[in-house]
Amino acid sequence: MEIRNILLPTDFSESAGRALPHALALAARFDAQITVLHVQVPYANDPKDPHYFFFNEDQYAEYVEDQVQQILDRIEPNRQVSTAVSSAVNPALGILHYLERNPVDALVMGSHGHSALGRFFLGSVTEKVVRHARCPVLTVACQRENCRNNPSFRKILAAFDFSEHSIEAVRHARELARRYEADLQVLYVLTQQIQPRVQKLLKNGFDEQLPELAALAREALSETLKEQGLRDLNTHVEVGESNGRASEGIVNFARKTLVDLIVIGRHGLTGIEKVLLGSTTERVVRTAPCPVLTIHKTRA
Repeated sequence: MEIRNILLPTDFSESAGRALPHALALAARFDAQITVLHVQVPYANDPKDPHYFFFNEDQYAEYVEDQVQQILDRIEPNRQVSTAVSSAVNPALGILHYLERNPVDALVMGSHGHSALGRFFLGSVTEKVVRHARCPVLTVACQRENCRNNPSFRKILAAFDFSEHSIEAVRHARELARRYEADLQVLYVLTQQIQPRVQKLLKNGFDEQLPELAALAREALSETLKEQGLRDLNTHVEVGESNGRASEGIVNFARKTLVDLIVIGRHGLTGIEKVLLGSTTERVVRTAPCPVLTIHKTRA
């Protein structure tokens, strides 16, 4: 895991500001440089606001320069930092365009977005970036109740589901644990996927088999990690809720064990299912009680 260039997008909001300490901590661990990016979205304000119709580029440029300088004032002089300003029809598109055109090894961003209904149909800026970015994305959502916001990670959780994406996530999590001198745990959630029509018929039988299934999953988890050269890891198998969503098991485990960072591979549903339901990764990003690092598995 090599991180030389970190991208820190900002809209100068409180949420974006809380991502800065995490970017600084990551840069310190990997001796990386940071680029602070602001995506200018003209006419993005409320249409009832007069500025919506009379956008003053000079005033906006002065505002951006002032806000960027305030961010730079919070960074140690010896840290390599550059700034960039681009324009796009929306912030997510601007961030993704920057990633396509510039070398970025990791992206750190605050998470805040639309209302529940707007997010259901459109997705937040964070979710769009997580879904399409090819580099690791660290999302920080500190506005949630009881959210842990410790840039010096002490407990790291790697979510595992036996896919190539999750193997890559464990590799990244192990390297981060080494760099941060943190405790690493690997979690597999045994989901209970029972169709509603037969739930009553199968529920009792499924409950009886859970201890055996959990033991088999625990053994398979250890063997799979060993085959990948990932030995001597602290592994856990949790039985998920009856709704079959692994995301709830991951989030509940992280909350219960006071995890500082969740590392998870980015893959999931496709097509209309993904639009309506969202992937496990996106649900974790949306509800986690701590920062989440999503890993994209690049095909060889």
